[in-house]
Amino acid sequence: MNNRYELNDDDMIFFKEMIEVPNWGARRSYYKILKDRESERFIRFIAIYRTVRPLLLDRLSERELFILDEFYGLKKESTPINELASTLCISRSRVIQVRNNAERKIRRVFHEEKRKKPHQV
Repeated sequence: MNNRYELNDDDMIFFKEMIEVPNWGARRSYYKILKDRESERFIRFIAIYRTVRPLLLDRLSERELFILDEFYGLKKESTPINELASTLCISRSRVIQVRNNAERKIRRVFHEEKRKKPHQV
């Protein structure tokens, strides 16, 4: 990946931990950082997402990318799930389902990239 930010194993682990559900019904770790756009953790999270995003273009639908971009706050403040549901004219649970599927695909991309280059991504 020839982007501004070079990923390493620690970055992939950090991002995967942020998007994984710690246990049934729990919120993902990134919920805590999305509100603090100035924090180092948020800046790192978004830098990793921006680096991985080009690899996702042929794997994620436009809807999936839109939901992730808006929910993560890629260009502006994070958009709440209820607002995304209203904008897309779908239910709140459908937004969550689409987001979950997209994040599952990101984890697969990390796994594939790690297998391609075991010591470098």
